[in-house]
Amino acid sequence: MKVPMKKSRLLILALTSSLALAACTEKEDDSVGEKQDEVSEASAEKGEVVEEKLLNNITLSASRGFVRDEVQFNVTDLKPDKPVELVWNSIDGEYIIEDLYAVIGPEFTEKEIMLLEGTTDTDGKWTGKFNVPEGFGGDITLWVKQDGKKIGQVGYTVDPSFVMEPQSGPVGTEISIKMEGLGWSTYMRNWQLTYDNKYTGLVTGISTNGTAEAKIRAAGSVGDHAIRLRTGYLGMQYINYLQSPYPDKPAPDFMFKITDGVAPTIANHVEDAPVAASGGVEMPRLEQKKDVKVALSVDEGNVGEPVTLTSTGLPKDTEIELVWNTMKGSRVSGKGFAEEVTILEKIKTDAKGNLSYDFKVPDDLGGIPHRLDLVASGEVYGQAYLRILPSIVDFSPKSGPVGTKISITIKGGGWTEFDNAYYLTYDNAYTGYLCAFNSQGNLTFDVIATGDVGHHLIDLYPGIYKQKELATDMTLIPQLTYSTDHPGSSMPAIRLAFEVTK
Repeated sequence: MKVPMKKSRLLILALTSSLALAACTEKEDDSVGEKQDEVSEASAEKGEVVEEKLLNNITLSASRGFVRDEVQFNVTDLKPDKPVELVWNSIDGEYIIEDLYAVIGPEFTEKEIMLLEGTTDTDGKWTGKFNVPEGFGGDITLWVKQDGKKIGQVGYTVDPSFVMEPQSGPVGTEISIKMEGLGWSTYMRNWQLTYDNKYTGLVTGISTNGTAEAKIRAAGSVGDHAIRLRTGYLGMQYINYLQSPYPDKPAPDFMFKITDGVAPTIANHVEDAPVAASGGVEMPRLEQKKDVKVALSVDEGNVGEPVTLTSTGLPKDTEIELVWNTMKGSRVSGKGFAEEVTILEKIKTDAKGNLSYDFKVPDDLGGIPHRLDLVASGEVYGQAYLRILPSIVDFSPKSGPVGTKISITIKGGGWTEFDNAYYLTYDNAYTGYLCAFNSQGNLTFDVIATGDVGHHLIDLYPGIYKQKELATDMTLIPQLTYSTDHPGSSMPAIRLAFEVTK
């Protein structure tokens, strides 16, 4: 079972994309490409190693722009009447997770993608146009290649773009901010969002190569509310960005107008589980003895929901132990944590070696799945995975005056460094975090009602509790791009609301 991040190597790859342009050599009667070949051949005969210089022979109609912008180019000093390629320096990003639970951090690898193929004219020139490809923004290198070799290069800057939808709506309206061209470099990787000058959370596009969607809900009184996005690799916005080393980067501001009434999304609910970054952690392969098949009626569910397990190909008329595997302990108490097993039930197979068993989803940790083992005489015959999803167990009261203490219980919190904590905002102001490991998935807490008469939002976001590599700080922060770029397992956001009365 693959949970919506691959278990991978630990190296955090530092990438550099050089934009230094080599000086042009003086033109002679022979073409530049032929001259380079002659120099290489002569050097080879002498046993010398010569690094060929790349030419500054590419002219672009613009030096910077956004994803999908059209750019015209002109290339000179190439071999005439020969195939030619225009190549783009691209980056792939992913999160690295170790042993299914530890977040190492982001990793980036460099690759080249071919934008265009063509043929030079009789003068060794090539003209055309291309559209800026989707991917990470920042400073990019383009190369022109002939005969499999790079001949020339030029730099191009991709700036991030931001779109907010919708522009208005009642309290509780889901606001989506879609972005393209976010950077991968330390400074341009993390973006921070504020709502009415209150810090809300983190925006990233690491596993989606710079394409991201942040989701929040409209909070506050009727009227305009300011949303700002700024870079901030240390966990908060860099406010005086015009005096930073990158004053030319965008700093988007939006205004959302709250209208009368309340949105349907004001009701308490757990969102559908999203897709985890890069497809999620890859769980260990399940072991089944020959001819044994194990199936669950559902592979995920809330605590207390019904599940039916069926299996065939087991030993006939034999007692089978249904063993539940979980984790217990704490990463902060000093006592550590370890795997623990519980026998849910002992079931006897029929004369054909089949069994069927109805049970309820155990009250236990959420996050990555639990393994169920079918054991006979100490030997495992078959296995299955069952995942526990978060659920709202208690939220009371639902309304009251300022100062009312709201009691909340959530079940299905996880235990890994990417799903053991939820990060709470009150009217889009980050308030603090909650850990579920020590309490075996149970999150019980209270919130004090504040604000004007009307509905106030309490939102719980996934985030990263801890990471090894801290070139950029992503820990203990609501990750607003959780629906597309949260690593490990597909933890959903939890949406709650309280109505303040007179």
